[in-house]
Amino acid sequence: MFERIVGEAVRRGAGRRVAVYCVGVESPESLAAKGVRHLVDLDGDPRLALSPENPAPDGTAAPSPDEEVAEVLVLARTPTDLRRAATMHALLPRAERVIVVTAETPYWYPAPAPSLTPAHRWRALTELRVHRPASGAWAVDARFSAATPAGRTVAATARAFAGNRLDGIAAPVAALAGPGAAHWRPGDPNASPVEPGGPLPIRIGAPAGDVVLRTSFPDGLPTWEGDEAVVDLPALEELSWERLGEPGGATPLGAGTEAANGRPAVHVNDVRLLPPVDDRSVNPMGFVTTPTLGLGRLELADGRWNTVHDGKVLTRFAASGCVTVTDVARLRQLRGLRIDWRNGHTGPIAAVRVVASLAAAGVPMLTGEIPPWAGTLGDGLIGLLRAATPEDLDDDLRREEHSIRLRRRALRDHGVEARWERLGAPARQRPLTSVLLTTRRPEMVPFALGQAARQRDAELEVVLALHGIPRDHPSVAPAVASFARPITVVESAASLAFGALLNRAAARASGSFLLKMDDDDWYGPDFLSDLLLAHSYTGANVLGAALEFVYLASIDVTVRRDQVTEQITNFVAGGTIFTERAAFDAVGGFRPLPRAVDTQFQHAVQSAGGQVYRTQGLGYVLRRGPASQHTWREPIGTFLRRNKRQWRGFQPSALMEAPEATP
Repeated sequence: MFERIVGEAVRRGAGRRVAVYCVGVESPESLAAKGVRHLVDLDGDPRLALSPENPAPDGTAAPSPDEEVAEVLVLARTPTDLRRAATMHALLPRAERVIVVTAETPYWYPAPAPSLTPAHRWRALTELRVHRPASGAWAVDARFSAATPAGRTVAATARAFAGNRLDGIAAPVAALAGPGAAHWRPGDPNASPVEPGGPLPIRIGAPAGDVVLRTSFPDGLPTWEGDEAVVDLPALEELSWERLGEPGGATPLGAGTEAANGRPAVHVNDVRLLPPVDDRSVNPMGFVTTPTLGLGRLELADGRWNTVHDGKVLTRFAASGCVTVTDVARLRQLRGLRIDWRNGHTGPIAAVRVVASLAAAGVPMLTGEIPPWAGTLGDGLIGLLRAATPEDLDDDLRREEHSIRLRRRALRDHGVEARWERLGAPARQRPLTSVLLTTRRPEMVPFALGQAARQRDAELEVVLALHGIPRDHPSVAPAVASFARPITVVESAASLAFGALLNRAAARASGSFLLKMDDDDWYGPDFLSDLLLAHSYTGANVLGAALEFVYLASIDVTVRRDQVTEQITNFVAGGTIFTERAAFDAVGGFRPLPRAVDTQFQHAVQSAGGQVYRTQGLGYVLRRGPASQHTWREPIGTFLRRNKRQWRGFQPSALMEAPEATP
């Protein structure tokens, strides 16, 4: 497909300059043979171009951002690869026509329709077409009345695949230099491509970066003029088995620390060498709870890791170890993967990068002995991988528990922000979540506050809204006094509508997020931190758990309902609604109704253009008594009919860490 698109552009140009940029393309030199004067591989040195006469980088300069060409093509294999192109967008020249093509896109991705803000950058737009040039592919074709920076269209298209959410990365602002540098800041349009030897350019009246990350060094040893913080890392090809075995490189156990042969010696177990997982692209979205295929294998073939099932190759991973969202999509129906570490991948860093990325996506994995050169996985992931057994993956519930543990650890250890903290960036302060807890049952207050108190790895306050109960009630006052976190008590008359009471509680909240918790349900200790993690990789305005585990108190039975999780949806369990404060305020909060406030709120957010995301449901158990005791008046028979598994007694997921069944 790419060859056809390039050929059509060359014919349209009729001798005028057409600039082609590719990212994630396996053999970019094949495109150079289509008559393109300049073709740039953004995963290589973005300053150099391939040409038909010399399909390898030969010093031919790529078009500068100030140059004008007739047309710019940007060809990405997947949306994950396109995010790296967005990082490097400032390098692209100006053009009157820009075409961005993504060859492989998961079925659940939205059409990449860019959000056309009223800013001046879109005033010259005369035509915008979004279409499918082939099955599974998307193309954005933008035409302008005057030459416009082509990179703006690229960045807008990458954002469009993520629902046009704000798509940046927290401080520091990064200046990037050298081959493959975009792997370190995927999807960051605020990054600045710079020359490896400096100086740091001025951008809009200030230095173009707070930290300079380089993957190539001018004239051998690193040099830089100025006081900027500089992080020097080997290019990914420097960390292949072949290069590591050369004099001056690291051995597989990497003990070298002195510089040699013009480049620093490295230790392969230094986690700073491992590019981060692009967690906004490779994450648990699309996880399948009941897969149709058995175990596959992650094994070596022709120097690369492949996933194989029943003799069929499902995916072949890039030489860099970069895992894309389409790679993960091809594995979703597997029950899991068994890792064969022998001569893992093109090099130790690429091998670990594949495993860390698959773990971040929640792909269940098994392993035998993990080699010493894979230490950059971290003790947490290594321990989880070693502990899993084939029997764990045979059972749907235990398989999902293993998946959740893997994804938590990998996203927190190997996501973009975590990696930049290891490179010296300041850790971002945890946001404050305000828990809105309403009750008309004083006897439930100690239990409910206990569920909030057991939340870990998250900052929270509680706004306790008492519905017709005085704050000095003997069941309330001691529980409030003993609660160790910030708490605000709001009293109201019993006649106040439920939705109005929630809004009154929200008005007293100071957090940037609001979490609605019910007074009689169980919440695992990682419930809130899991929601915060899901918000970081989805950007959804409202999130919540699936209504999956239900304890039917009147008959002492626990049921597990069949739910599709880790997806954009239109409904999450009411006792788990987690929302950005800005989204809550935008729709005016909850409707002042006695019931149905949860569904009405979620409908309002979606009507306003927001997204609702449903996470896994293993960290939450709904308590169900007689229907008359609940605002949701569903009879108990509904839960007995619509479930895929049931147990006698209180039987939550192991992720709940065995709370007691009674308040």
